Amino acid sequence: RIQILFELQGTMSQLSNHYEEQLKSETFDAKVFVHQLCKNFDNARDLDDVKKIIENVRQTNAAQLKHNVYRNYGQFIDTSKEITFLEAEMYKLGHLLTEQRALITSLTDDTIAMEKSDVTELGLADDMSVSRVVEQVQGAAVLQEIPGRKILHNGMVTEKGEEERQIRLVLLNDCLMSACPTKRVFMSESYKMVELLELKNITVMELSDKSQESKLCFKITQYPGSTYVYKADSEQKKMEWISVIKRAQQKYKDLTSKQPLDLVMTRDQMLDGSWSENKSRLEFRAEILADLPEELDVCIAQRDFDNAVRKLKNAKINIAMLDQTHNASEIKARIEQRLQKLTELLTEFNTGSGGFNGKASKKPVKHLLRLDKVTQATNLFLRNKTTGLRSTMRRIKMEGTMSLYITKLSQTFFSYIAAVGTEFKAIFSQTETGCMPSYVGWVESELQWFVAMFSRQVFPQGSVVGHGIAGECVAIALKHAQLLSEHGLDIRYLLHRLLQPGICTTLKRNHIQIIDASKVRAKEEKWRRVSFDVKSGEYQNLDSLLKTYNIDISKYSIKLDEDSKIYISLSQSIVSFVRSFHSYLQDAKKMYNVRVRKQLIDSITSCLQFQTFQLQIAQSTEETQSIIRSSSMFLMKEFIPAIIVYLEKKVIGQPVPTIQKILTETDQV
Repeated sequence: RIQILFELQGTMSQLSNHYEEQLKSETFDAKVFVHQLCKNFDNARDLDDVKKIIENVRQTNAAQLKHNVYRNYGQFIDTSKEITFLEAEMYKLGHLLTEQRALITSLTDDTIAMEKSDVTELGLADDMSVSRVVEQVQGAAVLQEIPGRKILHNGMVTEKGEEERQIRLVLLNDCLMSACPTKRVFMSESYKMVELLELKNITVMELSDKSQESKLCFKITQYPGSTYVYKADSEQKKMEWISVIKRAQQKYKDLTSKQPLDLVMTRDQMLDGSWSENKSRLEFRAEILADLPEELDVCIAQRDFDNAVRKLKNAKINIAMLDQTHNASEIKARIEQRLQKLTELLTEFNTGSGGFNGKASKKPVKHLLRLDKVTQATNLFLRNKTTGLRSTMRRIKMEGTMSLYITKLSQTFFSYIAAVGTEFKAIFSQTETGCMPSYVGWVESELQWFVAMFSRQVFPQGSVVGHGIAGECVAIALKHAQLLSEHGLDIRYLLHRLLQPGICTTLKRNHIQIIDASKVRAKEEKWRRVSFDVKSGEYQNLDSLLKTYNIDISKYSIKLDEDSKIYISLSQSIVSFVRSFHSYLQDAKKMYNVRVRKQLIDSITSCLQFQTFQLQIAQSTEETQSIIRSSSMFLMKEFIPAIIVYLEKKVIGQPVPTIQKILTETDQV
C-alpha cells in the first residue's frame, strides 16, 4: 500500500508539473485546455483529481507571487534610499556651486577698499564677509543678489517668544538678517536663515517694561505689525545693538536721499560711484531678471516662500526701470505667472489651528500683504480663524445645567471674536484699502453658526423648554455679546434678528402649554377657597409674586383665629394661572426685543382671553357663586390692568390696546 501511495504521489506530481507548464505557456488557451481534459477523462472522479491538481498549482503560484511582491518591495525601498542619497549628492553639488560663486565674489570683494569706520565686527574674525555668511547660513545666498553689501555688526542673542531660542543677528548696510543654529556639519557651525528685514521698514527701541530681565531686551518692529524681542548677554551689548542699527539706518537713509534707489548695480559702479552709465546698468538688471522665473520656480517647489516673496519685491522695483528694448513686457509676464502661482499656494495654506500665537498661521498672511494681495490675505486670515473657532467650540462639553453650558459657549465665542478683532486691526491697520468690512462680514457669518448651535440646545424642535430656561440662556448670550460693543462692534441687533424665529416659537409653544394646563384645571375645578398653611410659606411667595405687579392679595385673604391656615377668596385655577403666567411673562421679558413684540402681545392676549372665557362659562351655584364672582373681579379689576401697566412700563414701553380690549369686551358682557 505504501508503494502504491508513493506511485500515486509521483503520478500526481508529474501531472502537476505538466499542467503547470501548460498554464504558464504563452499560447495557453483555456477552451482548448478544458476540451482536452473532458476528452481524456470519462468520469467525474478523474476531473475532481485534475481540479485538485490545478488548485495546488494556483496556490503555489499565489505564494510565489506574494514572495516576489515582498522581494520587489524591498528593492523598491532600496531604490528610494538610493534616490534620496542622489538628491543629497545633488544638494551638495549645488552647495559646491554656490561656494564657487561665493569664492568668485569674495575675490572681487578683496579689491574693494572698505572704510574701517563703517564696519564694526564684534567677537568675530576680521575676514568675516558676505561670502562667508553664505557658506555658513542656509538660504543666505540672496545676500549676494545685491552687490556692494557688507557686514556692519553680528552676534548671538536670545529671541523671546513662545519658546526662547538662540539667534544670530547679522547687520548689513541695507538689511538685518536673523538665523537659527542647526546641526554641526564637519565640526563647523551651520545656520538656517529665519528673517531678512530691510532697514527702511524696521524700528528698534528699548522695552518700556523696566523689570530686571527687560533691561537686557530690545524690540524690533517691522511693517506690517511684526514684532521681534531679543535679549542680549549684557546691557552694554543691548545698547550697542540699538546704536549700531540706528547708525546703519541713518547712513542708509542719507545714501538713498542723495541718489535714486537702485538695488541692482554693477560692481564697478559701486566702486567709482558712477550713476550715468544707464545702458550697462539696465543690461545687468535685465540679466538678473531673466533668470528670476527659474529661481522662483525652485523656491515655490521647495516651499521657500520667504525667498520667493523677497525676490518678487526686488523684481517689482527693478522691472519698473527697464525699457522695451530689454523685453520688459515678456519678463514681466513670466514673473506675473510665478506671482499668481505663489499667491494661489499661499491662499490655500491652512494650519488647522487658529491660535493667536502661532507664527505658522501668520506667515502666509504677511507674505500676501508684502505682495500687495490684501484681499487674499484677509480671506486666508479669517478662514484660519474660522477653523480655530469651530474646533474650540466643539470641544466644549455639555456638563451641568443648560445655563452653565450656554455660559461657557457664549464666553468662548464672543471672547474669541473680540480677540480676532484685536489681532485683525494689528495686522491690517496699515493697509491702504480698508479691511474692516471683511471682518464685519466674517463676524456675521460666524454669528449665524453660533446661533444655529445655540438654537439646537435652547430652542429644540418638537419639544417645549421649561419656563425660565430659554429666557435665561438668551440673556446670557446678550450679556456676552456686550463684550464686542466695548471693542467698537455692537452686534446685539444682529443677534436679535437671528434669534427671532426661536424666540417666537418658544413664546407660542409656552403660551399654548399654559392654555392646555388651564383646560385641565377647569375640568377639575371645584370652586372652593384656596387655603395656605401659615408655616409653609406658600402664601408669602404668592404675595411676593403679586407685589411685582403692585397687587395687594390681603384684600382677598381671610385668617381664622382658631385655624393655622390662611384662606383666599380665589379659586385654585386662578392661583395656578397667576403663577404660571408670571413665570411666562418674566421669561418673555428676558427674551424681548422689538422683533418679537407682536408674538408676545398675541400670546399674552390669548392666555388672558382664555382664562376670562373659563370664568364666564363656569356653572354657578349658590355655593360657588361667591368664589366665581371674587375670582372674576380679581382677574378683571386687579390682575389684567396690572399686567397692562407692567407691559407698557417695563417690557414693551408702548400702549397695548389689544389687551385693553379684553377688559372692554368683558365689561360689555
